[in-house]
Amino acid sequence: MILAIDTSSSRGSVALGDRHGVVAERTFSGADGRDRHSTTLFPALAEILPPGQPLERIVVGLGPGSFSGIRVALAAAQGLALPGAVPVVGIASAWSVARQHAHVTRLGVFADARRGEYYCTVYAQGRLERASYLLPRAEAENEAAKMTLAVSADPLAAIAAQCAPRAADYLAADPADYLAAIDGLLEPIYLREAV
Repeated sequence: MILAIDTSSSRGSVALGDRHGVVAERTFSGADGRDRHSTTLFPALAEILPPGQPLERIVVGLGPGSFSGIRVALAAAQGLALPGAVPVVGIASAWSVARQHAHVTRLGVFADARRGEYYCTVYAQGRLERASYLLPRAEAENEAAKMTLAVSADPLAAIAAQCAPRAADYLAADPADYLAAIDGLLEPIYLREAV
């Protein structure tokens, strides 16, 4: 079994299954609709993960998105993985959105990067065209106009359509879709220097 977790937006999800299908899945929102997944992730995991369930691996969405939400998911995954030495791997959360829109000629997946900026990741018919990059909010409308479809998990000015990453999609990912750990550690996709 594979456990998948995504808390990169205000809507989080967990899924248990394998490449052939989903055995259990839960979707949740943080307290008051924001990404306070520190209180919502663990009850969802308890609902889908039977005690003593052996896991082949744990896949965590690394964003870009909510830095704190992603850290909560990484900490939970590492805690669950420790007793059985289960590998924890990361995947770009935008990969799930691209999978949901694989037919779209040019898909822009946007997220709020705070500090007056958005993240954008571009896919062409489900394949990565341009890795995540930062752009000023003032340029978001022009950037979105270059896309066949522009989406974001949470409401953003200039991005009308919404689509959240789904942990269940990660169950179908190939190892080639996983992101490499840096010095053996998984980190959220964060395109700025630490403050």
